[in-house]
Amino acid sequence: MRIGCVIDTHDRLALRRRTSPRDVADDLDAVIEEAHAVERAGFHGIMVPDRHGIAECLFPGPEQLLTVLARETRRVAIGTFTSIVTLTHPLKVAEQLAVVDQLSRGRLFATVSRGFMPSFWRQFGVPEERLLGRFKEAVSVWQAAFEGERFDFDGDHWAVRDGLLAPPPYQDGGWPIWGGGNAALAAIRRAGEFASAWTCDPGPLDPATWDVHAGAYRERAREHGREPFVVLMRDAWVADTVEDAFSAVGPRLVKEARYYLERGTYSHHPGFTRPDDATVERLAEHVVVGDAERCRERLRWYGEELGVDYVVVRLRFPGGPDHGEVLEQVARFGEEVVTPVHRAAAAPEHPAIPTGARW
Repeated sequence: MRIGCVIDTHDRLALRRRTSPRDVADDLDAVIEEAHAVERAGFHGIMVPDRHGIAECLFPGPEQLLTVLARETRRVAIGTFTSIVTLTHPLKVAEQLAVVDQLSRGRLFATVSRGFMPSFWRQFGVPEERLLGRFKEAVSVWQAAFEGERFDFDGDHWAVRDGLLAPPPYQDGGWPIWGGGNAALAAIRRAGEFASAWTCDPGPLDPATWDVHAGAYRERAREHGREPFVVLMRDAWVADTVEDAFSAVGPRLVKEARYYLERGTYSHHPGFTRPDDATVERLAEHVVVGDAERCRERLRWYGEELGVDYVVVRLRFPGGPDHGEVLEQVARFGEEVVTPVHRAAAAPEHPAIPTGARW
């Protein structure tokens, strides 16, 4: 198992009035400083989100931040979690990511998804009908571009005339693509068809539902000649005691879960259908929160009982904590949780892992 960390790209001043444009510039630096801290702490990967039309968002898309991180880091895998490929022309995105792959010497991967926030599509005037078709065609454009030759693509949503991906990717055959898909079995199976990994959301995890979903992905992946690779995202925090950890992040866990429950995102989890279903007590078994031993035990359980290959942890939510506390937590979680877990496991040799980060 390897452990990565998703960097939140929201302005720390979002909850209070900014005093000058320099506040934003300082927060841009803070995001990059957090990425430095994640690499120093021994995490295997850094993941960045794709957000648009949100006043407090510092990096509205992943490509710029990943370009910076390609030069600012040396060892960690860097990637999207996720890239919403229905928003803009896929070959334009591929051009930008190819630069990232080159600068990082092959440490790039990209999680791709259709997306679920209508405001994102409205930002660019993208019709909200037939988004699945846009998604499938975007992946096909990437796959054609990875061949390294000029190509044409005539789709219902995207078109390419005499296209060429330049520069070429650093990694032979292109960077690894991870597939998003959480609630719909069709989306989960689809990841087995085109992607080298399946990623699962940080929501409540029902073992029976998990067995169905993970089993469907693994079966479809093997049908398409792919070795399954399962990625699980979890909210996380480590402290001296379990009580201290939940005291620090419990309210944020509840707020975040209720946000997604209001939008029906966790509707596939039995027992979590209404916002009021989210309480600290009920969420406790679905997060990597506690003292170091409890956090390590949860990670071992995901690997041994659920067959998870990679865990992405989130240590900061859009509403906090502040920058200094995040830096302290990254260092502590890295030392007390990440490093022991990595030492106990062999380096992954799988197509889902970028060639420049197979350690």
